[in-house]
Amino acid sequence: MAKLPSIVTDMNCFIKETSFAGIANKVTLPKVVSKTLDMVLAGVAGDIERDIGKLEKLESDITISDYSSMVLDLIGSRSSREETLTLRGALDVGDRISTLVVNMQGYWKGVEFNEFEPEKEATTKFSIAVEVYTFELDGKEIIHIDKMNNIYRVNGKDRNKEIRQALAQ
Repeated sequence: MAKLPSIVTDMNCFIKETSFAGIANKVTLPKVVSKTLDMVLAGVAGDIERDIGKLEKLESDITISDYSSMVLDLIGSRSSREETLTLRGALDVGDRISTLVVNMQGYWKGVEFNEFEPEKEATTKFSIAVEVYTFELDGKEIIHIDKMNNIYRVNGKDRNKEIRQALAQ
C-alpha cells in the first residue's frame, strides 16, 4: 500500500535563543558525505572508494526576511562558533505529527543580500560552516556530528569510536 510523503507543516528557528518565527522561512540543512579516497587496485574491475573516517565540509544556509543586526553581527566573528542555531519543526507523517529538532553550531562565514525591489521581501541569506550538527526526530538522535571532537553518530552507532580509541581521544 502506498504511503503519503512526510511534510514539514510548520517550523520555527531560534538564534541566540531568540525566535525568528515568521521571518526565518527557509533553511538548507547540511549535506552529510563521508570523505573517501579513490583506490585503483590490481585485479579489481574498477576504482573503489575507501572511507577514511572523515566527513566532507558541512554547510548550511538560512534565509531571513529581515536585516537583523543581531544575526549580521555573527558574520565573520570567531565567537559565532559558540552560537547554536535551533530549528524546530512539526512533521506530518500521515497519521500523526512528529517533532523534528535540528541544532547546528559553526562559523557564520557569509551573508548575501538578495534582490532589493519594491513590494518584495527584504531577505538576507546567511552561510554557516557547520561544525556541530544534531538531527533528532521525536526525541531520538538520528545524526550527531561534532567535528572538533571527532564524533560521528548515525542512529546511535558511533562511526569514529575505534578511531578515537586508537588516537587516545
